[in-house]
Amino acid sequence: MRAALQIMLIVAAFLLLSVPHHATAQPAVMANGASAVASRHVIIVNFNIAVDQGAASYVQAAASASISNHDDMVIVMNTPGGLLEDMLSIVNSIQSVQSRGLSVFTYVPPDGAAASAGSYIALATNMTYMGKGSVIGPSTPYIIGGTALEEQHVKNFSVQYIGALASRNHYNASAAENMAMNNVAYNATTASAIGLVSGEAQSFSEFLGLVGLQNATISVFQEPVFDQFLSVVSNSTLDGIFFLVGTVAIFIDMTHRTLFLTFLGGIMIALGLLGAEVIGAPVVAILVLIASAVLIFLELKAGHGLFAMTGIMLGLAGTWLLAGNSLGYSPTPFGAGNYIGMGLVGGLLIIGAVYISRIRKAAMEGPKLVGPHRAVGAVGRAVTDIVPGSGGICNVISEEWTCTSDSFISKDAQVRVIDYGNGKLKVEEALPETRTT
Repeated sequence: MRAALQIMLIVAAFLLLSVPHHATAQPAVMANGASAVASRHVIIVNFNIAVDQGAASYVQAAASASISNHDDMVIVMNTPGGLLEDMLSIVNSIQSVQSRGLSVFTYVPPDGAAASAGSYIALATNMTYMGKGSVIGPSTPYIIGGTALEEQHVKNFSVQYIGALASRNHYNASAAENMAMNNVAYNATTASAIGLVSGEAQSFSEFLGLVGLQNATISVFQEPVFDQFLSVVSNSTLDGIFFLVGTVAIFIDMTHRTLFLTFLGGIMIALGLLGAEVIGAPVVAILVLIASAVLIFLELKAGHGLFAMTGIMLGLAGTWLLAGNSLGYSPTPFGAGNYIGMGLVGGLLIIGAVYISRIRKAAMEGPKLVGPHRAVGAVGRAVTDIVPGSGGICNVISEEWTCTSDSFISKDAQVRVIDYGNGKLKVEEALPETRTT
């Protein structure tokens, strides 16, 4: 199934790239490398984000604005990469702008990065300039939990795809393919020297001059809040942690009955499941997370901590499986920081769940501190008349109870509790104490 999807994507990508070159607006280049034709306006996309569904939606919205206003578009890029599927969507948005006779440019500021999936996006634009200390690549994709054959399918696709993008926009296709084939990255100086990018620019104003937009009116297209939200829930590690923390929060609330943690936990679980849907997580990952939740809740009955620990460990495994994706990532979504973070969260959840479980067990084994049984023998006051056969209200140990009596007791009289049953206290009138001297 995955292999078939990948083959379909390869065919679709090359059909897209097979459009004749004259259908894409290539700016006429002057001797200094600047575009001879510039729009009166240009839309700026600040792409200092990961390549995910939120980013894809952001660029698509910017591309629509560019087309509607007949503006060129500039992507100011500093990205670590991300999902290949969303990279394909972004490239498609860029090409939709180019097909309308407009240009799209990329600027990687000094010390910035057009890493991994970002390198494909940069090479899909008409011109790319890089600042000192910036890097483009590496571009080899990863599939979490994929077979060797699946990994090779995606790698073969990526090599041919990035090469086609580079060739279409007059970049060094061999160098581009090298980034995907051998996981190579280039700094700005090398990339410029070998023709992988258009050149170097040490400031944004210099870049605008090089692409012929120095006199253009600039409009910054801000990323919509909803797209930022999509980016948050597109993080597979965060989705798994949301689900785990939400489950443990509900578990803790079931021992304390505050309802607040249950409400908060429900929201976190919903966010985790929404994120799993957004990134197209495998069904097996969802099933593993559900199994982990079941084990955690079984701890309420067991009380020895084993179910809680096992459930949380299983939840971490489910978090890892969430990243399983037929199109993979570029780069891998799991680095040392992710594993350390998952380990710390998992450890804290285990400690918290076991601690709560032990407290609950001790509380259940100890004498009860609250309940009607405590009222037996206590002296209180009749809040209303207590009538035989119909009862009344009395206040005992600072709480009001439904009370019954075999004899009439008037309001405000002292009462003594002699029994409890059927949710009611049985009382008798207590005579005031007398003291002798």
